[in-house]
Amino acid sequence: MAEASGDGGMEDKISALPDELLIHVLSHLRSREAVHTCVLARRWRDLWQWVPCIDVSFKEFADMPYEDDDEDDFEFKKFVNRLLMLRRPVDLEAFRLEYRLPTDGDYAEDDSAGANLWIAHVLQYKAQAVKVVTQNEYLQLAPSVFTSAYLKRLHICNANLIQGFFKHLQMGCPVLEYLLLSNTNIQDLDIFSNTLKALTLADDVMFSFNNGDQASISAPNLTSLSFEWCPSAARLPVLKNMTSLETASVVLLWGTIRYCDADGIKQFLGGLSHVRSLNFCYGVKKVEMKDNYRWCPTFGNLINLTLHSSCVHGDFYALIVFLQNSPSLKKLTLELYQREYQTQDIPTITGELEDRSFTCEQLEIVEIICSEGNELLPWVNQFLLDSGIRPDQMRVIYED
Repeated sequence: MAEASGDGGMEDKISALPDELLIHVLSHLRSREAVHTCVLARRWRDLWQWVPCIDVSFKEFADMPYEDDDEDDFEFKKFVNRLLMLRRPVDLEAFRLEYRLPTDGDYAEDDSAGANLWIAHVLQYKAQAVKVVTQNEYLQLAPSVFTSAYLKRLHICNANLIQGFFKHLQMGCPVLEYLLLSNTNIQDLDIFSNTLKALTLADDVMFSFNNGDQASISAPNLTSLSFEWCPSAARLPVLKNMTSLETASVVLLWGTIRYCDADGIKQFLGGLSHVRSLNFCYGVKKVEMKDNYRWCPTFGNLINLTLHSSCVHGDFYALIVFLQNSPSLKKLTLELYQREYQTQDIPTITGELEDRSFTCEQLEIVEIICSEGNELLPWVNQFLLDSGIRPDQMRVIYED
């Protein structure tokens, strides 16, 4: 950091850098670390106050040798309050918060008040990205705090989103483009947004309402949709106004959707029919399509398709139907994984086809991803060859 100068003194090379560069460096540190730099030299005393990013976590106080178990939370909240009070009134780029709620059974909504107050405060300073992660109980987020003409990215983990949350988000955050929800409890029946471009629902998102109700998601400007772990609900959600959607990744597994039938699958996939890239993993339960039921829409724009092993069971029925309805497909990826099922319990979509042929004139490559020795691989290889796929179009990638 320093080296000897000609007159025997010490020349501080880093402190000689312009303030803008030093503040940029500090913005990549946790806020507590940035504040600690004030002791380095006089030049650094106030630089942390100008940092446009706030990143605070209760974990930085959890390992301190406090006498009282609750003292670490008290010190954390005290630090954040002082930080927000003493920093300069400069616009914020990002706010990241890791918050902890009590686990002693005395949890109340008031315990969420601090986090709600901080979120409202940073949004007053034009924060463009907000990430809130909570440990233990659900954070009770107040919809009213999300009022900002500047918020573009929002990531919420482990929170309760009360009824009316998405209506307020639509009105209060008119430029919100990216929304990621994980481990959240959603009480709204409808998710609606005119501004969202990317929506991710991950890790045990739960729709909490009557079993007979069906959730809906409507986002006319959405280009990317990801169900990394399909929301827990009685039925598959209805996807509306998805004409701008370009990429979708959907994981439907047993235990998350309690009721799944042919109509529900048709309705759900119909909302994805405009995508150019689709990753579809089905594993809810065995569903039989009868009487040549047209459950699969025509994917006229689809170029890249990824399917999983459930689509090759049932005599390749689901795979064939997808290929018959993907006239523009250029790349097909099959991810073959092996799970222990009794034959009759394999969760797949089955049925009878009068015509099992398909023509993918633009198909360039079929990529198969599996472990070495996968029992499905020879069977899949033979099916592809018999269907007219050339050996030079096929590539196998072995993964552990």
